[in-house]
Amino acid sequence: MGVGLGLLFSILAIAGAIATTVFGYTYAVQHAAGEASHALQVNSGIAFGVAMTAAALAIVAIHLYDN
Repeated sequence: MGVGLGLLFSILAIAGAIATTVFGYTYAVQHAAGEASHALQVNSGIAFGVAMTAAALAIVAIHLYDN
């Protein structure tokens, strides 16, 4: 069970990290073009929070169910 939950939360953490990168890059490109939306920064912050929380839960799941 620990491997399954650890894997699930690890995949979620990787998805959050990729979303952070995409939102950050999109904001940088739009900012350079003069048409930036600050909602992208908020979305990037939320994605970062999801990535960090999922990574922490993955570590907890692996250690909690470790035999």
